[in-house]
Amino acid sequence: MKNTINYYYNILIDDFIKSNDDYYFFLDGDEYHLLLFNRPFEDINALYKLNMQMKINGCLVHEIILNKDKQAITMVNEVPYILIKLCRYKNDKVFLNDISYIQNMSSRLQYDKSLFRDDWIKLWSDKIDYYEYQISQFGKKYPILCDSLSYFIGLGENAISYLANNINSDKNNVNINLVVSHKRIKQKMGSFEFYNPINFVVDSRVRDVSEYIKNTFFNDNFNIYELKSYLSLNPFNEKEYVQLFARMLFPTYYFDIYDEIINNNSSEDNILTILNKIDDYEILLFNLYKFIVYEKKVQLEPIEWILKYHS
Repeated sequence: MKNTINYYYNILIDDFIKSNDDYYFFLDGDEYHLLLFNRPFEDINALYKLNMQMKINGCLVHEIILNKDKQAITMVNEVPYILIKLCRYKNDKVFLNDISYIQNMSSRLQYDKSLFRDDWIKLWSDKIDYYEYQISQFGKKYPILCDSLSYFIGLGENAISYLANNINSDKNNVNINLVVSHKRIKQKMGSFEFYNPINFVVDSRVRDVSEYIKNTFFNDNFNIYELKSYLSLNPFNEKEYVQLFARMLFPTYYFDIYDEIINNNSSEDNILTILNKIDDYEILLFNLYKFIVYEKKVQLEPIEWILKYHS
């Protein structure tokens, strides 16, 4: 791999460290990672343009390094790789103020539509259709998933209908703030993954906030005061509060573990962490509804089953 890095990037290194399919090394005080590019090839030009805009605007972000052919992707034994130079800021955990920073730094950039992930209704509907088909094929092999999936599909369908019924009404005829977001965000991802352009998509600023809340809740780190502080500094409009509640309804936390079990042979018992806390999560939804309606003075359409069982 040293010869490959030298040939494609004109970088001479004494040694490197291999971690799974990736490689990293240090040069002149900077850390570089040669990463497997696991996204569609058509994303790369848009990601590179976005990366350059963020660098020019002084945003903390890892930098994509072009190879000798001025290409972002380098094929190594027919496998696509991308070289990034890490920004020197490092932390082990991500917090809402980090999300606020990258949102504020990226809110006025020019985005390629290929990076947009804001059509939630279609994306969610397709995902649910796929899971319903898949569980019909594998249900006997995964009894815990088979028994629990219908509840979470119901939550997902509730989120879709809630978004469809409320997001296009006249009172919500305001713009959505599109910002640099992440395919998925986790508090423990740290600065390496948080500032890695391979993880970037473009979406409503609600995306990262809601996924952060769900992740910290199911890892016993949720802090309501951190959320209130974020919202006081980054006030949402009414449409964004509708999005927030819809995305909190949609159970990405369950589907992500489901995918790991089905696709990567993770233990089915991993889903028990979710199942054991679902009653508490319904209470969180109820309290979030009260917070938005009574503290933020936003008229959200009530979801009767949440209010009935937790009021």
